[in-house]
Amino acid sequence: MLFKLSLAGIRSRFKDYLVLFSGLVMASAIFYMFEAISTNDSFVESTSVQSAKFVFIFGAVLLALITLVYVSYANTFLLTMRKHDYGVFMMLGARPRKIGLLITLETVMIGLISTVIGILFGTAITKLLSGYLFDKLALPTSGFQAIYPKAIIYTLVFFMILFFISGLFNHRTFVKSSALDLLKSESSTNWKRPKKVVLWVEAVLGVILLAVGYLSMYEIQTLKLIAIPLALVTIVLGTYFIFNSFFVAILNGLQKSKLAAKGLNTFTISQLKFRINDFTKILSVVSLLFALALGAITVGVGFAQRIPEIAQAQGAYAIAVKNPSHKINQWITQLDDKQVTNYQYKRVGNTIYFDANGFNQTPYKYVDVKSNSDGEMDFAKTKIVTLTASQVSHNDEVKSSLARMLPPKDQFAKSFKLVSETQFATLATPSNKLRLVRVKSMDANYDTLNKITNEQAKQVADKSGIPFGGIFSNYTILKSLLGSFEFIGIFLGIAFLAMLASCLMFKILSGTTADARRYEMLNKIGVRRSVAKRSINLQILGLFVLPAVLGIIDVAFGLQLFIKGGLLDQPYPVFGWSLIAFLVLYCVYYIVTIKIYQGFVVPKTKIKK
Repeated sequence: MLFKLSLAGIRSRFKDYLVLFSGLVMASAIFYMFEAISTNDSFVESTSVQSAKFVFIFGAVLLALITLVYVSYANTFLLTMRKHDYGVFMMLGARPRKIGLLITLETVMIGLISTVIGILFGTAITKLLSGYLFDKLALPTSGFQAIYPKAIIYTLVFFMILFFISGLFNHRTFVKSSALDLLKSESSTNWKRPKKVVLWVEAVLGVILLAVGYLSMYEIQTLKLIAIPLALVTIVLGTYFIFNSFFVAILNGLQKSKLAAKGLNTFTISQLKFRINDFTKILSVVSLLFALALGAITVGVGFAQRIPEIAQAQGAYAIAVKNPSHKINQWITQLDDKQVTNYQYKRVGNTIYFDANGFNQTPYKYVDVKSNSDGEMDFAKTKIVTLTASQVSHNDEVKSSLARMLPPKDQFAKSFKLVSETQFATLATPSNKLRLVRVKSMDANYDTLNKITNEQAKQVADKSGIPFGGIFSNYTILKSLLGSFEFIGIFLGIAFLAMLASCLMFKILSGTTADARRYEMLNKIGVRRSVAKRSINLQILGLFVLPAVLGIIDVAFGLQLFIKGGLLDQPYPVFGWSLIAFLVLYCVYYIVTIKIYQGFVVPKTKIKK
């Protein structure tokens, strides 16, 4: 009988459950998508992604943590919906243990159904995104499967553990609570009027802590390893105090201004002030996650944009081929915007002799990388210089760069000399051709360059793992590592955004029953629905805007950590474009939240004049 009543309660609040289900399906789909990629053996064991392996492990840990927070807020939303119903059952004589068992089963079943649907949905999206990922990481798609058993098991086990723990927590909550407490839970609050002195002390302390956190990131070179934990602690505490006091102090000032006397502004400001006090923890979490999400996208894209810059600083030639075959020569002719240079060399014992005439006819191009004031390479000041035979002969660094173009066996020669054409002809050993190729864009010629590199690797048959044959091999490694940063940055950024906005949405919607009574009273005293909706828009806008503003400031200062640490050069243009795209998605969540909220709390009956 109780089970039937429980199902009837679910049917009566189908819209609420639809919001809950959609959020949980999205969470499990995102989690599966990441696991399907990071646990795929053919992907992880790929030689070109070994260097990016730790990035995926780190990403999986972060995603698990945010999923844990997300499920906890989703569970709070479920409890809010069911407390009144189960309180009525207890008033009618149902035993607390029976109620506890029902809520546990309901929690686990909701989790199981949403996880299974999420895995199915995640499988479809993984199929669509995997092509983009492998293109970014320069990996073959063979062997990759969107439906991956290990990822399915990990996702099911992880979510079922979370929902089982949530079910036990819900069981304890209902068993330990009386029927009266459950019935009055929606109308009760722990809010207390803060003391002015405490409010201002916390406000000032919050600003100081944030300033210390931002300064520690800026002074990363001075503070070294202590900078990151110091910034983490001070920014988290500062964010909490800002929401718990600073914004409340601003609203107190607005409440005393003339602005409060217009329309429903007094009601709106009071509601917002009450919500900020009640939402301090969730707003702090949302602000920090907003910063993490936007920062992850900005830093990920920033790393990827540095790939050509870093690769080109390592050499002027994309590929260098020793005695190219007919097949390789055909591929070279297919390259776009290319410059081809040919040099002749011979090996006698442990000495490599180059024909100097070739260097005089076609000067050797060398990348000159300047250092900044801290002694680190400044890639922005990289320039290519052309050197004749005599200049190459008297520069050991240039000769070392030339040696790296050769296969590993020739790289280990004891000396490298440039001799005249006459001397070169007298050397009684076969001559080798070294063909150097420059291209304007390695991305545009990626497939052809990859074919040439693989074919040359087969011909040389070297197993030492030493890079040779131009900068393209280094480029593929950078593309794999930094491309994975970009993918994970965008992936986690969108995941964080979706989950943080959903957490805030769940928290806002969890109070709709109590809020509906307030708007019903406004309706009865003649407040127009349009005015009530405007008040709702402003309240929820405040809850969305305040953490976003603080999160944006966190990222703006946090990027200094990467600039001063020499990891990024000019991340702020990327930050600007990322912010625009991020805010568009954030606004979508805001619009969805206000539409759902208005549907729950605004009375359907209009007051006629």
